[in-house]
Amino acid sequence: MQPSRRCHLLLLLLVSALSVTTTSSAPLPVSRTFTVDQQGGGDFKFVQSAVNFVPDGNREWIRIHVKAGIYKEKITIPRGKPFILLEGDGSWNTQLAFDSHAHSTVKRTIKDLFGSSGNVTTSPTFESATFIVLADNFIARNIAFKAVAALVGGNKSAFYDCAFYDFQDTLCDFIGRHYFHRCFIKGGVDFIFGYGQSIYDNCTLESNMPSSWMLEQPGWVTAYARPSADAPGGLVFKGGSLRGAGRQYLGRAWNEFATVIFYQMSMTDIVVPQGWQSWDSSNVSSITYAEVGCEGPGANKTGRVPWEKELDEEQVQKYVDITFIDDG
Repeated sequence: MQPSRRCHLLLLLLVSALSVTTTSSAPLPVSRTFTVDQQGGGDFKFVQSAVNFVPDGNREWIRIHVKAGIYKEKITIPRGKPFILLEGDGSWNTQLAFDSHAHSTVKRTIKDLFGSSGNVTTSPTFESATFIVLADNFIARNIAFKAVAALVGGNKSAFYDCAFYDFQDTLCDFIGRHYFHRCFIKGGVDFIFGYGQSIYDNCTLESNMPSSWMLEQPGWVTAYARPSADAPGGLVFKGGSLRGAGRQYLGRAWNEFATVIFYQMSMTDIVVPQGWQSWDSSNVSSITYAEVGCEGPGANKTGRVPWEKELDEEQVQKYVDITFIDDG
């Protein structure tokens, strides 16, 4: 990932996030740190209590350090609380978990939630997700999200060395520009889904589809849609690996504008030969599903659907460069 002469915001988030715990001469300018410790040794016992304490309209980075433990609570970072850095003691030590599931049909629109126009219907995950972030300028690092794990609906969000666990609807990459670096995402059915515009950089995707589920029905790594033909968006998986149990389609299209790219990823043999499903989209010509430079048994494209896109070098760079999620 080569920086251009422009000042790319998400690259700055990456540098800043990595410098928080190092001796860098230019650390993230954190104005204040709150500690969450369920044993009572910090400023708060609950993560949501720390979030609530952040002032509305916040304009300075505030770090919420969550000490090791399993925190069984539902957490929401509302739109009015940007510039939060949520940091754990490692995704294997600090876990946010809640036993809920997406089961109801939610008819609220983006306009209802964000005050902007749009024809995107929200997911039931809005009611069931363990963790919801709607604020812009959010960073998470070294922390795990479990159950119907997370919904990311703010703009300019970045996740580093985080983990997301569930079976169905693990990570709702809802709307906005997002960056995931060295994250672990586990699921079986539509475990990464939404309308976002995101790069997954060197992430590990792991299927937990049981071999006997629905007579060995394959799962879907992604379920994605763009609101319209001219709307920005897409999921780009750059490097990393796809592995695990059962069988998986790489994705199924929520609509005819779905856009998912797998670039230089290592894939085990869990990928079904067809690779993709159009689902209920009748116009496959406008779907952009592509695999470029991938390796491993699952990357064998023999048997792929005939409408999978073949991208030229210029088209590939449009997606894999950081400019895909950064408008300068």
